[in-house]
Amino acid sequence: MIDYKETPVLFGPDRSLVGIITTPDAEPMAPVACLMLNMGANHRIGPRRINVKLARRMAERGISSIRLDLAGLGDSGTASGSEHFMTQAVHDLQAAMNLVETMLGIRRFIVIGLCSGATNGLSVAVADARVIGLLMFDGYAFPGRRSRFERSVRRALAVPTNPAVIGKAVRWLHRKISSSASAAAAPQIFEPTSPEVTAATFRRSMTQVAERNVAVLFLYTGTMHVTDRNRDQLGDFAREEPFARQFEYRFIADIDHSLTSMASQQTFMEVVCDWASRVAQGGMQQAVLAPAGKTGRSSSSLAGPRSLSPRVQGDTVF
Repeated sequence: MIDYKETPVLFGPDRSLVGIITTPDAEPMAPVACLMLNMGANHRIGPRRINVKLARRMAERGISSIRLDLAGLGDSGTASGSEHFMTQAVHDLQAAMNLVETMLGIRRFIVIGLCSGATNGLSVAVADARVIGLLMFDGYAFPGRRSRFERSVRRALAVPTNPAVIGKAVRWLHRKISSSASAAAAPQIFEPTSPEVTAATFRRSMTQVAERNVAVLFLYTGTMHVTDRNRDQLGDFAREEPFARQFEYRFIADIDHSLTSMASQQTFMEVVCDWASRVAQGGMQQAVLAPAGKTGRSSSSLAGPRSLSPRVQGDTVF
């Protein structure tokens, strides 16, 4: 039985952004929707199509969503302006919120950010008051010296039995001793940011979302961070910053960063759906209490949506 409806859309100022809106087929629609975006430079479907699966699982709980490709990624066209890519990502996510608000009347949003998507998610949460929830999956991490040492030791011990690590080591050595291999290495496409700047940005941004009472879940995996004892991945922030205890924190050693196994995917979806349902329930209460017209909508003017085709059901859209 299909419990969701899916509609592909073009939107944004130039109608060059591509997304898929997933809504419940029979369940009452929650007044909160999820935004699912790219993980790194990957397509909007996410690793192992996890965004597709998560969107449909959310719909079973009455939560609508849009999974989209940011400008220049996946099926979306490049941005027509000259904004910094992080600023452009915020504009794209705001365009997605405007679209969902126009089509579904939903004015509150949860952002699901995987890996680098967590950075974009935090940026839009700071910029737009319509965001009431933010999940950061293996996003910002500030492990201390003990945690880094233990991670290095455990990874070193795993080398003899891990073909992926062996392969990476061989390729690294090849680049070091071969000038042709070094020249052929992929260029650095992201602007390097110093740890100090990253930490300052994180502190400032998290303080702002805490002041707005945005629900936040830090979710970390075992393959990226190996172990965790007491919110290790937040480092000094866990001990020194008041906002650290305001947000939820989960470390799940049994799931991996790319959600490779079916078991990892199921665990991930259960955790995310349970958390999002609780945030959505809080959003319903806010919707009842909020004065009419108070949406926190971005003031930027964005072109309206255009559906690519009639409503699509089943596995024909990804």
